[in-house]
Amino acid sequence: MKGKKIKARIIAISAIGCMLICLAAGITALMEKEEKIETVAIEGETSPLLNTIYDSEDTAILLGYDTEEKTIQFQNIQTGKRYTLQYDGATKLYDKYGQSATLAQTTPGMLVNLQFYKETRHLTKLSENTDCFHLAHIEKYKLDIEHGTFVYQDKTYRLNIHLSLLSNTKEISLMDINSVDVLSIWGYSDQIYSIQIEKGHGYLRLQNETYFVDGWIEIGQDIIKKVTEDMLIVVPEGTYDVSVSHNGSRASQKINFIRNEEIAWDLGTVEIVLPKTGTILFTITPDTAKVVIDGNIVNISEPVELTYGVHQITITASGYDTLAKYIKVGAASANIAIDLEKNSQDDTNESKTEKETEQKTDKKTDKTTDTTDNAETKENTETEETTTEAQTQALETASSTYKVHIDSPEGVEVYLDGNYIGIAPVDFKKEPGSYIVTLRKDGYQTRSYTLQVDDEEKDVTFSFSELIAK
Repeated sequence: MKGKKIKARIIAISAIGCMLICLAAGITALMEKEEKIETVAIEGETSPLLNTIYDSEDTAILLGYDTEEKTIQFQNIQTGKRYTLQYDGATKLYDKYGQSATLAQTTPGMLVNLQFYKETRHLTKLSENTDCFHLAHIEKYKLDIEHGTFVYQDKTYRLNIHLSLLSNTKEISLMDINSVDVLSIWGYSDQIYSIQIEKGHGYLRLQNETYFVDGWIEIGQDIIKKVTEDMLIVVPEGTYDVSVSHNGSRASQKINFIRNEEIAWDLGTVEIVLPKTGTILFTITPDTAKVVIDGNIVNISEPVELTYGVHQITITASGYDTLAKYIKVGAASANIAIDLEKNSQDDTNESKTEKETEQKTDKKTDKTTDTTDNAETKENTETEETTTEAQTQALETASSTYKVHIDSPEGVEVYLDGNYIGIAPVDFKKEPGSYIVTLRKDGYQTRSYTLQVDDEEKDVTFSFSELIAK
């Protein structure tokens, strides 16, 4: 009996020993697992890890999310590597103030800090990055695709090599951005990591516009263009008052423009308002200025009668900067006062003229009596001047022969700054500057691109991807 009790105690002690061994092994395994916890360092910085709910961290661009699949797509800001994480009710979301947020409050393109578990690809925590800058509602910017710069409010930013470009959640290229688009940008210091088109653009196509050709079209307060045949105009998305006018006749309509969609306005069905005129009294400084309205010189010493609508006015005066602008007549009478700005080079030119006069006087004083030598000198000078002029003309002629070619997609209508230029492949005269090229084809989605044409003395060719069927 005594032997049985001893044996039972030995078995119990052995069981307790096994339990202790297993517990020690579990603790050891847990310690080893904790040692394997890693941090995705961003610019050499790491954050302390709180527990084993996550084993990785990152600073990334939020590209978009799928509420049905409960996934969010990200892009690492350093490497450009993309990955997808799962989220659920346990995932914590915070705004830049540390307050709880919802997924609907996030914006594609924003920079965020992440904590996640790599093995299950589960997102534990997402918070808006507080170290980055975010500029919203950006207009009147300059995007230089060739040099990779972005200028806004006199500050120049660099475009990151892994720049993310989004229109809603759709990826786009730099050429897809139009000067009328309103943007949001995120970045660090002077470098931009992501651009989101906050407000994009649509298109306006005029139909039966013959009556208004050579007149004017106004879209909202910012777009004024001369009406040409087969126009296709890029317009900011939104609702605007649109009007056309010609020889005093006028028609208008309120139109809602949707991003990337084309609106056709049939001018053959609009009600045309008969011509009206207004009397304009101009007060211009200096009073010696010459005024040209719609290509005709006008006498501003007395009231000028103009038809309702848009008119182009050019004002010139010696010693002053030339002013060219549009004026809109929409009342029976109005007063317009304009002060020209003095030309900053005027004083310099006067000094230069005085100096040249003095030099000519000196030359006359030093004039030699050897008429033969003078004749030869004059002849040589004339030859040099002729050669220079010939070279200049040859250079101008050569530069005017360079072309910008649009070679694909073939068969699409091509519009340059809203004006129809032909069916691709097509070309136009090469002149340095920024242009909006729009491609259109029935049954397909219209696309526009911003082209920056250089001043190199050679042809340049642009090829674009096929249009997408509607």
